[in-house]
Amino acid sequence: MSGHSIQRTVRQSPRKMRLVIDLIRGKNVNDAYALLKFSKKLAAKQIAKTLRSAVANAEQKAIKDRAYVAHVQEEKKGSMPMANILFRGEYDKPRDKVEGGTPQALHPLAADAPKNRLGLAQWLVSSENALTSRVIVNRFWQEIFGTGIVKSAEDFGIMGDAPSHPELLDWLSVEFRENWDVKKLVRLMVTSAAYRQAEVATKDKLEKDPVNRLLSRGPRFRMDAEMVRDYALTASGALSPKIGGPSVKPYQPDGVWDAVGMRESNTKSYKRDSGEALYRRSLYWFWKRMAPPASMEILNAPSREVSCLRRERTNTPLQALVTLNDPQMIESARMLAERAVKAGADDAARLKAVALRILARPLTEKESTVVLRVKNSIQAHYKAKPEDAKVLIAVGESKPDPALDPADLATWTMVCNQLLNLDETLNK
Repeated sequence: MSGHSIQRTVRQSPRKMRLVIDLIRGKNVNDAYALLKFSKKLAAKQIAKTLRSAVANAEQKAIKDRAYVAHVQEEKKGSMPMANILFRGEYDKPRDKVEGGTPQALHPLAADAPKNRLGLAQWLVSSENALTSRVIVNRFWQEIFGTGIVKSAEDFGIMGDAPSHPELLDWLSVEFRENWDVKKLVRLMVTSAAYRQAEVATKDKLEKDPVNRLLSRGPRFRMDAEMVRDYALTASGALSPKIGGPSVKPYQPDGVWDAVGMRESNTKSYKRDSGEALYRRSLYWFWKRMAPPASMEILNAPSREVSCLRRERTNTPLQALVTLNDPQMIESARMLAERAVKAGADDAARLKAVALRILARPLTEKESTVVLRVKNSIQAHYKAKPEDAKVLIAVGESKPDPALDPADLATWTMVCNQLLNLDETLNK
């Protein structure tokens, strides 16, 4: 029924109007809106109220029809959770019944606490339990300083490492437990003298504190795999600010899933995304455990098959191969080069623009001399071989600016790529 026919019906008889309302209630939202608009003109408040309810019900029904059913776990009522001790671990030989409780070696559960998940949560964060805040504080210390106060962040037991600074861990734990304020904790760490000191390693420091467990210098370690890629995208201005949404499939070699993909699976073969999806944060990367993203795995990202609280950090030639030749890195360098070329006509202005984007500081005179000497050498190559320049700037889905000289753009692409591979760039 169209809006015009509804209005005709309303004019003819109020009785018919009620009939029309009953007919379209919860079934046709568009007609209901049309009638609602007309009813407002007639100042029929009751009719408008009825129609609003009909529209709301119809929208609610439409949402339910297209929504997934989310199963929510709920505590079983009327009985206490229990389990049986299995004789010699055999499932068909249950023995004594046991109920939920806390380890006797630790503080007891409060007398008025419910014996369910809520009670367990309250027990974990109670003032008598110092372990929870210690573990959390140590994890943040590890993220900021590279190594936790307790090096074995995954093991605080007798098989784990002893804390390097036990009094510091105690103090931070108490500070954090007062209000569980993560922002305050992180601010406290990054504004501390220990974090803000220079990471210069003198001969004396290397002899007395080779791995910096005594905090004789500032932290210095390579960024995690996801951060390396995201940093390049951010410096180039290509990183998508979009939050949430489905996983994405950025650049990966063709056929990367063929060897492990099942014919019946919807992940049998890798099909790269396009557009904005290529430049989303690495957090949203679609992850196939049988074939993790190669660039992430090479840079020590965990396989996600098991929980990982502490990543290993290695230094291999393959990592340089990724940061120098991965399509995502080359494309990011080219997009940054476009910004640099448009920033100024002279080399000094361009180099300053690139350095500020990547290093957050201008280059020194000595550094600039070295970079410009390399730049002139690269430029001579691409001036002599313009086809090589066109091949380089064509890497990636995004298209280079046709108004820019290919040889000039390729030259600054290589300069940006080299600066993105500096230790100062890749290390925190």
